[in-house]
Amino acid sequence: MDGMRGRRVLATWADLVLPADCAGCGEPGPRLCTACRAVFLPSAARMGPTPAPEGLPPVYAITAYEGPVRGALAAYKERGARSLVRPLGDALAAA
Repeated sequence: MDGMRGRRVLATWADLVLPADCAGCGEPGPRLCTACRAVFLPSAARMGPTPAPEGLPPVYAITAYEGPVRGALAAYKERGARSLVRPLGDALAAA
């Protein structure tokens, strides 16, 4: 087993056996609490600099990269919180 895969397996097991806090708000409980999951509900918004440089195509996102969204994505990408696969996948599918 290579190092990257080993870390993922260990992180997954740790998520299962050790109490975890919400990755979005830090409150004790599930890896992504109900309130933080609600932030992921699609509400497409135009993003980008204001004023937009000439020729920049419009950019849209389902939500702003801040608060619980930022916390959950960082936990998944940077700390291997694989228990967030389902809620993040559900949010992406709903978009």
